[in-house]
Amino acid sequence: MFAILALLAISCGEKEKSVAIQPIAVKTITIGEHANSLNTKNTGFTGKIIASKTVNLSFQIGGTIEVINAEMGDFVQKGELLAQVDVTAYREQYEARKAQADLAKENYERINEVYQKGSIAEIKMIEARSKYNQAKAAANAAFQNVKHSKLYAPFSGYIGAKIMESGDLASPGRPVFQLLNIDTVKAAIPVPDAEVNQLKKGDSAKVKIDALGDDFFFGKVAEISIQSNQQNPVYIAQILLENPEKSIKPGMSCTALIDFNQNQKSDDSEIILPIEVVSVTEENEYFVFVAENGKAKRKQVSTGKLYSNGIAITSGLKASDQVITSGYHKLTDNTPIKIAQ
Repeated sequence: MFAILALLAISCGEKEKSVAIQPIAVKTITIGEHANSLNTKNTGFTGKIIASKTVNLSFQIGGTIEVINAEMGDFVQKGELLAQVDVTAYREQYEARKAQADLAKENYERINEVYQKGSIAEIKMIEARSKYNQAKAAANAAFQNVKHSKLYAPFSGYIGAKIMESGDLASPGRPVFQLLNIDTVKAAIPVPDAEVNQLKKGDSAKVKIDALGDDFFFGKVAEISIQSNQQNPVYIAQILLENPEKSIKPGMSCTALIDFNQNQKSDDSEIILPIEVVSVTEENEYFVFVAENGKAKRKQVSTGKLYSNGIAITSGLKASDQVITSGYHKLTDNTPIKIAQ
């Protein structure tokens, strides 16, 4: 019995030692000292990279695919043959129509020669000419089917997807390949309805792509949707980026930092915080961490306008509050902290 109590006492002692939490090093700024210029970073939005041009390639005629010349990820040149369907039936149809056109042509030329000599009525020449024109048009239409049996790349780019294989039955409009142009790419970012009217075409932006390290790519806003998502009041803006090295791939996640119109200035009395300092709960309530008596305290706040240097805090903070601006992502309410100099 005494041995069991001793073991329990030892284990309890070890638990007490294990719960000791090392203070988290943080940086702060005091409200009232630099209230409206806490950060010069632009506003950040999270999105993904898309190709500047995406085209689904399909045949204009139906048939069994005989040839597939490209695989997913391949780079293809404009005009390169990508696929071909069985052309046997279309070629035979064309040959038959061409033979009919040749016969109609010979008949028309013979009748026209007789007509020129005045030995036949004009109506006979007109009928022969009409039949020849009809036969020639039918032959040309049949030849277009032969031409459309081959699928060519309309521009140089990468095969983003190969949807059909050799032996599959192609039909008009059914995609065979997806072709992407990534000489330039776009960062597609969702912008809330409260901020979308502050965004303008041509606004400068810099984009950080998670997969490519800490480097920034610079571009400009090229497109802004005028209709929000059906489920959420969110608009899509697209930032055009040059991609000469082809290192930026569609689908990569990114963070876009937008330089909003600099003519919009914040009032000197407003509290402006960096947008990344302000967090949001699942209930869409905003909060920040402040330093109080050696601990991080979570404070609920209300937000206002978005500016080029941050977001306005309309309530929840007061002068002399020390807002934590670094290390906040490691914090929970009442976490011990130490303020770094």
